[in-house]
Amino acid sequence: MSSIAKVINGGQNWGYFHFSRIFTPHMLTDTKIRGIRPAAKKFKVHDRDGLYLLVMPSGTKTWRFRYRFGDARPEMSLGKYPAVSLKDARDKVFELRKMLENGIDPQQAHQRTRLVQKGDGYTVAAAIDDFLADKAAHVGEVHLAKCRSRFNNHVLPAFGTRMLASVETNEYRALLASINGLGKNHMARRVQGLLNELYSYAILNGRATYNPVQPLAGIIKPKKVKNHARITNPQRFGELLRAIDHYRGAWQVVLALKFLPLVFVRQKELRFMDWADVDLERKLWTIPAAKIKMARDHLVPLSRQAIEILRDAQSIGGDKGLVFPGMKNGRPLSENAVRSALLAMGFSSDEMTGHGFRGTASTLLNELGYDSRYIDMQLAHWDSNSVSAAYNHALYLKQRTELMQEWADYLDKLRAGRAAC
Repeated sequence: MSSIAKVINGGQNWGYFHFSRIFTPHMLTDTKIRGIRPAAKKFKVHDRDGLYLLVMPSGTKTWRFRYRFGDARPEMSLGKYPAVSLKDARDKVFELRKMLENGIDPQQAHQRTRLVQKGDGYTVAAAIDDFLADKAAHVGEVHLAKCRSRFNNHVLPAFGTRMLASVETNEYRALLASINGLGKNHMARRVQGLLNELYSYAILNGRATYNPVQPLAGIIKPKKVKNHARITNPQRFGELLRAIDHYRGAWQVVLALKFLPLVFVRQKELRFMDWADVDLERKLWTIPAAKIKMARDHLVPLSRQAIEILRDAQSIGGDKGLVFPGMKNGRPLSENAVRSALLAMGFSSDEMTGHGFRGTASTLLNELGYDSRYIDMQLAHWDSNSVSAAYNHALYLKQRTELMQEWADYLDKLRAGRAAC
């Protein structure tokens, strides 16, 4: 029995160890622990629930706790015996296992506590400042302003003065649940994403050891988004085009309504359309990447009909600033301007919306047999991860220019009641 030694306690054989591992058929007792003798190599004496004693050749006996967290099998030291008794060690393991049941890694929690006790003064507010300063080098001003606003409105009031390492997972869970409970599902998911980025940045820079938001992945379920109402019947769309021609309202709204079916852009892009981005000679509208949070600018070829509308807008409002300004000087059209006009013309929100012009164009153009690549590119539905999408901002420009003119001509026929899909 050269590689196996009996462990004797009061003359009774209660367990064996093989090299550095020991197998115990029964749980430990204080009597058994006192009877353990050191060996030439360190070895383990297991108790239960991941608790064991590590016995060193020097005779030192240290409590260790091993557990599973995800794919990892971390270990923690719980103190030396007899300073930490068997009962104390088991009680501690009970508390640690409760943390595991709540999705908290005990080792990471312990490290966070040590950071807080050190009092390094690194607050959530300071971490946000550092994170946004770094992010500014990679994103546009509009997106950066949104990130800052979300932190200011939702995170800083609750945790701004707290140490970054002190905020627990359950606290962030409560914050996200409260935002979601206010009917702001989209905002709750955006805030969660920003917090994940914040902690990842802090960890990479040695200012945090653990991301307390990570265990909350999937906790805020996205609400099913109802498709924007759109007209897909050509005859009915022709009726809408005729109604727009006869609509009487502010010139900005009238011209915006006439322009929108021709370019089928997002309403925000229409509302913030600036003359500086329009080239009437080249018949091209360039939407800057920063305005649409994309990797590249989006090019909108302008048909002959679209140019005529822009020249009307130019003659009324000039060629500086917003193409379709709001009623207040320097402000864009109201978000509800198009919706209100559609309602006034007898088209309810269940039948047609401002965003619905995109769906109408996509449906009818596909039914007309146009290449879906050109349609998707014109809708800015390109893959932002594609190298060609990111750098070739003129992708399919010739084909899209032809598509946009033929689409405008087709709308003229629908307006006159002389075309069908």
